[in-house]
Amino acid sequence: MHVFTDVCESEDAGLAFEVSARVEWHWSKRGPAPADAPRVAGRLVRRFIEKTLNESSVLRPHAAEQDLAAVLREEVPLGDDVTVTAVTASVRVDDAVVAAARRRQQTLHACELDELERRQARARMEFLRDELLADPSSALLYSLLPPSPRLGGPLPGADLDKLVDDAHRWHPESRWVVTARVLQTFGERITEDTAEDLLKLLGAALATLGHHDLAAKLAEPVSQHPPSDANASR
Repeated sequence: MHVFTDVCESEDAGLAFEVSARVEWHWSKRGPAPADAPRVAGRLVRRFIEKTLNESSVLRPHAAEQDLAAVLREEVPLGDDVTVTAVTASVRVDDAVVAAARRRQQTLHACELDELERRQARARMEFLRDELLADPSSALLYSLLPPSPRLGGPLPGADLDKLVDDAHRWHPESRWVVTARVLQTFGERITEDTAEDLLKLLGAALATLGHHDLAAKLAEPVSQHPPSDANASR
């Protein structure tokens, strides 16, 4: 007989079971068994213990122990020269490991609830923007319906026309939002000198369109910016 204890990883990353096993074995050849025969028998069993417990949760040690007993009963006898004839294994989990697993489970559950709430909020916002505030008529008709606690809607007395205008102005696919996003991306990729030249062109365009005050504000940071070495050498 060979008795050993081990620590086996569970399906909960970083959290492990404590295992005690008693292995009964015999030497199938003639003559005395080699000195390492008990360890060989233990290794034969350990493969099945690890495989089973790797797929079990530390929050269910009794279920893990039952699954392990069923697997070992099915596999025994096993081996060749060293033949395992019977195995008894017990599984336990330290209290600190159980507490850590419960904290992880609670955190995961909270994250799942947060993600669910975010999806629901996005769905409600899309409904409000794309259907309720699609146009003033839709907004007005919706305001005549009984309030929906799940879908939400404009507060009593809200300016529906302004809500519709604001929703369309800040729509992710509205022209000025897309333009601003493209300009931002472009601005992050150009050099300092190119940015200054671009600002000068934009200032000239604003002045041409009659926005002299905006052109003047745009020219201030350009005029205050010290010339680069490349410009100074010209």
